[in-house]
Amino acid sequence: MDLSDVRKNIDRVDGEIRRLFVERMTLADQVACIKAKTEDKIYKPDREEIIIKKQTEGMKPELVREYTALIKRIMEVSRKYQYGRTLELRQCFPFEYTKVPAVILKPAMVREELYTCEDYSKDKVITVASYEEVADYIKEGKADAGIGIIEEVGIGVSDELHNLLAEKELYITHCKVQEDGGVRRKVVTFVDTLVVLPSHNRVKIMFECPNHSGSISSILSMISDYGVNLTEIHSRPFWKDNSWNYKFFAELNANIDTKEIRALLYQLSQETEYLKILGSYACEGDF
Repeated sequence: MDLSDVRKNIDRVDGEIRRLFVERMTLADQVACIKAKTEDKIYKPDREEIIIKKQTEGMKPELVREYTALIKRIMEVSRKYQYGRTLELRQCFPFEYTKVPAVILKPAMVREELYTCEDYSKDKVITVASYEEVADYIKEGKADAGIGIIEEVGIGVSDELHNLLAEKELYITHCKVQEDGGVRRKVVTFVDTLVVLPSHNRVKIMFECPNHSGSISSILSMISDYGVNLTEIHSRPFWKDNSWNYKFFAELNANIDTKEIRALLYQLSQETEYLKILGSYACEGDF
């Protein structure tokens, strides 16, 4: 056989794979319809491990790893489809948000960062000593928003503000990129309600991965499958259950109020250890 003959056989096999893929997705749709009624979980890692073990029995050892990777991808794509169908069949999106813009008249911010405030008159801004105090002012109704620096490239990530967003019910609603002395930074406005507007092009999330091999790879592949670009991601270690784990902070180039992104966030909420939305906003400037 020459190369053209081999390619003809590959085309034939690819055609069979396509036919079987369509058949499998039809079955996945049936599974989604049943689980939408019973509210059964879509992701069952123990069952998937049993399937992988069964399907790789008796296979040549040199092909087991590659075939396992293929089976995992097929199941990942099947789950993606099922999450989207489940949202169509029943109202189960786990995050509440409003489409009414936040009215900001009394912003608060850390005193040392007042120099970054460009969108509000500085004499109208409430200044305090820490981000914790900013959060307290918002919760007590003394301020209707907070302003802060979410990150400074070349200087480091603002752990204090990230912690505040992750631990409190606070959400970024606006982001503006500033440059000063060669340093670019994101100045963000955050409020106590998740607001989603048609103009928003960023979603900020925090998630924890299951502590096993390939977990972050699977999540990043999942985000890629939805056609979403990551504009920022960084991790922070923490100690849990006698081992090191990681919190991941990521910014997605997306809008929550779309079918695909709602399905992605729903899937992430089911397949991560923990997921929190930290904001929905329009990012002014490139970062």
